[in-house]
Amino acid sequence: ALVKATMSEGERTPDEMESAIRQLVSRAVYSTEVVDIFAAAGLEKPDISILSDDFLADVQKLPHRNLAFELLKKLINDEIKTRMKKNVVQARSFAEMLEQSVRKYQNRAIEAAQVIDELIRLAREMQEAQSRGQELGLSDDEIAFYDALADNESAREVMGDEQLRFLAQELVERVKQSVTIDWQVRENARAQIRVLVKRMLRKFGYPPDMQQRATELVLEQAEVLCRDWSETPSSREEAEQIEQERQGAPFLRVVPSEEEKYTTCVPLYSLKAAAGSFGESMDVEPEAWVRPNTTKRLDKGMFVAQVVGRSMVPKIPDGAFCIFRTPVAGSRTGKTLLVQHRDIQDPETGGSYTVKEFDSSRIKGKAGESRTGTILLHPINREFEPIELTDVNEEEVQVIAELIEVLPGNG
Repeated sequence: ALVKATMSEGERTPDEMESAIRQLVSRAVYSTEVVDIFAAAGLEKPDISILSDDFLADVQKLPHRNLAFELLKKLINDEIKTRMKKNVVQARSFAEMLEQSVRKYQNRAIEAAQVIDELIRLAREMQEAQSRGQELGLSDDEIAFYDALADNESAREVMGDEQLRFLAQELVERVKQSVTIDWQVRENARAQIRVLVKRMLRKFGYPPDMQQRATELVLEQAEVLCRDWSETPSSREEAEQIEQERQGAPFLRVVPSEEEKYTTCVPLYSLKAAAGSFGESMDVEPEAWVRPNTTKRLDKGMFVAQVVGRSMVPKIPDGAFCIFRTPVAGSRTGKTLLVQHRDIQDPETGGSYTVKEFDSSRIKGKAGESRTGTILLHPINREFEPIELTDVNEEEVQVIAELIEVLPGNG
């Protein structure tokens, strides 16, 4: 009892110190809100969080300086671990600052009061860092990529803030579209993300000094965010997409290896993108790669697209996802085709393309040659009129793709 009564706080064992910190933290944090921090020590409840200005001011006044130091160190270290799951550069920067302050205190270069002041300044810098994204017009994910990109000095000098901000936004958008829920357990999925990031960095000329370390840092940041995105949907749209697929959408989004493409999965396009790009013989970037719910053998040229509208009901329900194949081989008559022509004005697609049953009549010329006279694009639903293209050459009509299958369980 005499030893306990006369022991100074500096002589507390590590276990005793950890136990005291746990008790203080457990009183500070409840499952619903932050309440009654250090109530036993007479501290008032903070307004915002454990590291709020009011709480830091109260900690600065605590008579038990060594315990205040240990508490601040633990809380700041926990916050750094949390930020490491989002922002690699920011977390490492704060970790280095914390380590420097702790080392100086342990080496007796500064007193307890001084290290507490340093940790309080560090905690306030961490608070201010939360608002950097708003100042730059970037989300938390975008500011994480921006910090990784801007860590390279030559990139800051050559590319400038504006281009780095744009690249950060592009990285978030493109990488997030390619992340699947099983990302962490599939090496080929992670490799696909790394290839995507490297391709985008090369496109923007990053880094200007060709330092491998800069690229690796951005790749590391991408993997950190991918892990977070794959565990928890970061937007309402993503949550709705996952819920839709969980409840019976006719495909699963994946990040395939090169060997899996067109064997177990095919690209997902919008009809507008497919008509506009395939019709001009251009490459079109898929919205995603999907594994469709089908027993048919997949092959190159196949893709999934959603058909919106009632003109092909009941064959194609409104909003149904379908498998198409391009190019169309053999006779076109009687097939359901995705067709594009300048004279098509489909009110449902809102453009010069449509999905209809194809029919054409031929006209004999004076020399006996045969040519296309009229092309009829028939709807199934009798509430809609056929689209008639007269006096056209069949080559003028871009037949983009053929309907292969309406995927089950949708529409």
